[in-house]
Amino acid sequence: MITRDSVTSPRLRGDRPQPSHASAYALLFGDAAVAESLWPGDLGGPRTREQAHGLLAADEGHWKREGFGPWVFFEARTGAFVGRGGLLGTEVGGRLSVEVLYAVRSDLWGRGFATEMARAAVRCARSLRFPEVVGFTLITNQSSRRVLEKAGLRFERELDHAGLPHWFGRLPLTSSGKPASTRTPQSGHLTRRSSASR
Repeated sequence: MITRDSVTSPRLRGDRPQPSHASAYALLFGDAAVAESLWPGDLGGPRTREQAHGLLAADEGHWKREGFGPWVFFEARTGAFVGRGGLLGTEVGGRLSVEVLYAVRSDLWGRGFATEMARAAVRCARSLRFPEVVGFTLITNQSSRRVLEKAGLRFERELDHAGLPHWFGRLPLTSSGKPASTRTPQSGHLTRRSSASR
């Protein structure tokens, strides 16, 4: 089920980010393995608590501007924090679009949570009548590539990001290839971020 501020999937509940999630962001983005998958090369390294709080503030701001964004995900059964994922307004090659992104605590990798997040994000994009979603990950990151493919994205081209080659995929969300609506993220507020790895 998807509402304006939350989403549910078979095992997860995603909530709109709020200040009370600060410790969850610090845990996730302070994880060295997660940070390396999100910000490879010179951009790598765990984020400080202050930097993680800045990411949370950016996500809250995105929601206020665009009316959609990433969620903070918890296990539906236990309430345990799992990660962050959802949709983000982005610009690729001068074209406005919406990115599918996901980051899962490294101790929970390999359990299919990232795929569940990505599929929930695609469902939300359809419900919001976006014409397409995109996603990208390091060429060498086969796990993240599989997540995007399981969510329905298909390889389009290699993309340079942070000086490293990335797999870039796209998923049209209308059968005719024509936009279901003219809704796009608001220009002037877009930030380009790399998808998490798992």
